[in-house]
Amino acid sequence: MTTAKDRLDVESEAVTAQLQKEAEHMIHSMPSSVHFDELWQLHIGRVKEAPRGRHRLSTYRKRIIGATAALAVTAGSIIGIGFVSPPVAEALRVIPFFDYLYAKDVYTANLKVIEQKQLGSPVGLEAKDQGITFEMAEVYYDGIQLVLNYEVTYPASSPPISQKDAEVYYELHLRGHEPQSIYTHDFTITGDHTFIGTTRKSFGDKDLPGQLTLDMTINAIGATKGNWDLTIPLDKSMSEALTSTVYPKDLNFTYKKSLYMLEKLTLGPVNTQVIVRNLYPREKLNVILQDDIGTLYTDQGGGATNDYYYFNFSPLTALNPKPAYVNLIVTEPLENGAVKQTEDRRHLNGSFPIMLKGNEGGTVKVTSVDYEEKQTVVYYEASQVMSQNTPLSLREEEDDPIFPKGQPVRISRDKLAFKLIFPPVQPSDKLEIMARSFSYPEDIQQFRLRIPVQWAK
Repeated sequence: MTTAKDRLDVESEAVTAQLQKEAEHMIHSMPSSVHFDELWQLHIGRVKEAPRGRHRLSTYRKRIIGATAALAVTAGSIIGIGFVSPPVAEALRVIPFFDYLYAKDVYTANLKVIEQKQLGSPVGLEAKDQGITFEMAEVYYDGIQLVLNYEVTYPASSPPISQKDAEVYYELHLRGHEPQSIYTHDFTITGDHTFIGTTRKSFGDKDLPGQLTLDMTINAIGATKGNWDLTIPLDKSMSEALTSTVYPKDLNFTYKKSLYMLEKLTLGPVNTQVIVRNLYPREKLNVILQDDIGTLYTDQGGGATNDYYYFNFSPLTALNPKPAYVNLIVTEPLENGAVKQTEDRRHLNGSFPIMLKGNEGGTVKVTSVDYEEKQTVVYYEASQVMSQNTPLSLREEEDDPIFPKGQPVRISRDKLAFKLIFPPVQPSDKLEIMARSFSYPEDIQQFRLRIPVQWAK
């Protein structure tokens, strides 16, 4: 198969550069797709609503598996598909897969690390049927998450493809394992006869091995039925070299006569995961993870099995890649209405700092705003740890709120200073910044577990 790189090599550097400049402008105008975070929120909601008894939990698990299968079957109806002209598409092919996701407002902060640290494994497997070629280009696997990047090529003699043609209908099976999981994907048209896809799948199994075999069964591409099945080897050795796994001893707590034990902590370059084993009848749990300089890791969903909870968080930060310890903060779940919520709005009139109410009675001090061509960057400082994740949005009078693209990024070790990226907006006397803060009741039960982390020298 002639690869994208081979095709690009025949183009002159001047033409490619010009096309790429145009492509970058167009890719930022592509429509948004369903966020992986949104699917996780649905997943979390089901976890919190699920019955906690052993026999009833099995019914819930079937419901999750059914929902996962439905995602694969209804791909075309939930995924936003971008389209660009053929010459611009050729230039776009030098842009990594994850840039396509970012252009659609898909949160890719952790996925970018795969590219930056070259953690993906080139595969180069392909299957061809009905004149259509499916090529698996790159795979990332770390035992917590699986990322598949692939390209589909239609025959050159076929008509230009449309959105309904840029879909892959597939099933994924790990040989010898059936972990609880959730996944989603995005497809982007890159030429008259080509499109690419990225599938992200997260697991709820605490003991997936370092090497696995993935069977990908594909029975239709677009409206064309056929067979493009692939057998894909998975290996987490690339990420494992940058990962610290901790099995704490005697870190447990009792809540409502239930005993919980912190069983495993995985701190990796792309994902962080906490496993909490329940030794007696379970209750619902809310957890927060914080590093040794006060940075909160972003909640990225989780779930429960018959024996344990798993909680997924964002990866280690570039500012603090090897914390000496992390704090797991366990908070009892609250009924609706028990959490006090506050909305605070201020005009962005060019006068700084701007003080906003923050989470848990703290404050958020907006120190500056950069209005750039492709993004708006808000810089702020939090008065205390919990206030750093106060939800912020922009709004022009009564227009719909403008939400950030991704999560806050800490920019200083010495203070709780962050930057937050928004879509591009124009400065205006009518532009406001809004904070929606919350506070827990004073009598809420919390457990703080300090987990030391040993790093190899």
